[in-house]
Amino acid sequence: MDDSKRYWSHEVTEEDRHDVGGGVFAGGSAAEIAEAVIAAARDEGPDDTIERRAIAKLTFYENRAGRNLSDERRAVIEQAKQLVRDEFA
Repeated sequence: MDDSKRYWSHEVTEEDRHDVGGGVFAGGSAAEIAEAVIAAARDEGPDDTIERRAIAKLTFYENRAGRNLSDERRAVIEQAKQLVRDEFA
């Protein structure tokens, strides 16, 4: 069995549900990342769940990166989460 069939996370990653565009997480600022996940969340469903969906995208990325996510990038993701929360506060 090849790796693409072994892990449940492969199927989740292949879905577009958490896609916010290439390279946004890798090099974007907290504001750029927050803007991208909010825009993607707005396209997906009702307005009353935008914040939840945006935070889910950030958490999903953070969890998938795991140990490979540097402390600096993890801090940027946390800042982006706070920006999303502030947007809907």
